[in-house]
Amino acid sequence: MKKYILILAPLLISGLQLRAQKLEVTVQANTGLFHFAGKSSSATTQVLQGSITGDPMNRANNPYGSKNGFSYGGSIQVQTVSKGGFIVGLQGGYELLRSKVNIDKYSPITTVLYGDYLPITANDPRFAVTGHVAFQNQSININPYIGYRFQLNKVKLDILPGMDIGLILDSRDKGEVKDKDGKIYKIDFKRSKAPTDVRLRLGAVASYGRYGLNASFAHGLTNYMKDMVGDASFNAHSEYFRLGLSYRLL
Repeated sequence: MKKYILILAPLLISGLQLRAQKLEVTVQANTGLFHFAGKSSSATTQVLQGSITGDPMNRANNPYGSKNGFSYGGSIQVQTVSKGGFIVGLQGGYELLRSKVNIDKYSPITTVLYGDYLPITANDPRFAVTGHVAFQNQSININPYIGYRFQLNKVKLDILPGMDIGLILDSRDKGEVKDKDGKIYKIDFKRSKAPTDVRLRLGAVASYGRYGLNASFAHGLTNYMKDMVGDASFNAHSEYFRLGLSYRLL
């Protein structure tokens, strides 16, 4: 993450040193579609029963779903705009990001007595279920950016390339699946905290007066599976499309 900050820092500093036409402070509310891409992301996986004591240990075998999940967030943004239209700014806020993966099987565990030795656990044959699991991340997102403003009659159009730095607060699998008899298996499994999610981001804001419509797409650079033991080619990275509304305070 440090190398990305070092790349952007000179751009931010040089922009702030420009004689700004004005300082703008904006609040935003966003919704979006979040998913994972890469060779290790998956549209379908199975649920594993992690403990014989009950549902709380149920978890997705591969939580990095390639299906979009509904996500949302809010942020505050501070930027300067020079007389020539050059923009430099920083946005920060809270986001709840969800990707989805379909579930087609449930793999339970059972206790098996083996002679005079201690009990051991072994997987039962899997059985079919239907449902999905969301991999849910709560994060603080920081978005440094530069850009340029185009004046289109009464509408201002800002093009804003930059990056996301997602500081993960909590990661968990959430959902439920149902077998052919209608029995429901709930999933609410807390995972080890995900790595800081660094993404390249391209955004655009069309504003009229104090109100704005914003959209952006972010492509993840962080491999969520970099610490997996085994095949070194494991790869799953995030992608996020945002759409939202903004209101300029200053």
